[in-house]
Amino acid sequence: MAEKRVSVRLAALGGRQVRAELEGVGEAGSRGFGRLSREMEAANARLAAFSRRVRVAAAAAVAAATAAGVAMIRSGLQTVDAQAKLAQSLGTTVASIQTLERAGELAGVSMSGIEQATKDLTRRLSQAAAGTGPAADALDRLGLSVNELIALPLDQRVGAINSAIESFVPAAERAAVAGQLFGEEGSIAMSRIDTATLRQATEDVLAFGVVVSEQDADQIERTNDAISRLGLIWRGLSNQLAVAAAPALEAVADAMATVASRSGPLGIAIRGLFDNIGRLTTYAATFAAFLAGRWVAGMAAAALSVRGLATALVVLRGALIRTGIGALIVGAGELVYQFTRLVSGAGGFGEAMSLLKDVAVEVWERIRMGAAAAGAAATA
Repeated sequence: MAEKRVSVRLAALGGRQVRAELEGVGEAGSRGFGRLSREMEAANARLAAFSRRVRVAAAAAVAAATAAGVAMIRSGLQTVDAQAKLAQSLGTTVASIQTLERAGELAGVSMSGIEQATKDLTRRLSQAAAGTGPAADALDRLGLSVNELIALPLDQRVGAINSAIESFVPAAERAAVAGQLFGEEGSIAMSRIDTATLRQATEDVLAFGVVVSEQDADQIERTNDAISRLGLIWRGLSNQLAVAAAPALEAVADAMATVASRSGPLGIAIRGLFDNIGRLTTYAATFAAFLAGRWVAGMAAAALSVRGLATALVVLRGALIRTGIGALIVGAGELVYQFTRLVSGAGGFGEAMSLLKDVAVEVWERIRMGAAAAGAAATA
């Protein structure tokens, strides 16, 4: 029995502590789960914002990549089209033009210089084929056949000439021989494109896929021409719209010019206004004088016809009320006249307004100074 009582007593005494501990654990767990829930919500919000920014950035990157791809394709079409047209004019292949362009980049020679030199070379080789021109003697000295050179692509043609110059012509005479073939200006540029530079340029354009076949060049040329026709569509549309709108625009412009001309309604009204300014001013002055006379006459009649100070004041007040518009007209006329003189003396409306602004500022400053002085005097 004692053991049972002890067991019950221990359970009773420890139950409150266990309950308090469990309640504390439950409250702490609830607070912990609440804090965890808030942190999870904040993390979800940050992830959602990050996801939105990623989507915006991805859309911008896709748009930029698309624009860059379109610009790259357009640039490639224009470049290959220009090279194809140049190759046709020089009687060579597109690959040879691309090789020469790369060789010029390696040697520090501009494509415009290469183009001019190769054009001179083509023309002088044609003259040499007919037995004339300065290139005939140079080719005999170099041991080259003009027909064999013309049959070669342009880059190989330039390489064969430069190799022969290096082999058979002394260094002091190479510039003169090159000038007979490439021209005086082109000889300096083409002398820098030696056989080693041409070999490296050929390897580069083949290794990096720069070379375009004749079939591909023809396709690109046709594509570029088709794209240029799209531009013609928009140009034709704009021209047709301009043609359709031209008569209406012309009619509107003629009507505005007619209205604003000296013989038009607006011109006649403006000219009539300026021509009658003096007359209107005289009318206004006469009207003001008339009203002022009536005001004076009313004052005299009031003074003579009434008896008693109170009656005279009442009549005088009525006369002033009746002729108040006259005083306003006179004052307005004087203000307009003085402002007109101010505008004429200042040289324009804007200058006159600027002077009035300066006067207003000065008056305000003097009022402030007077108020300050009065306050100081009152304080003293």
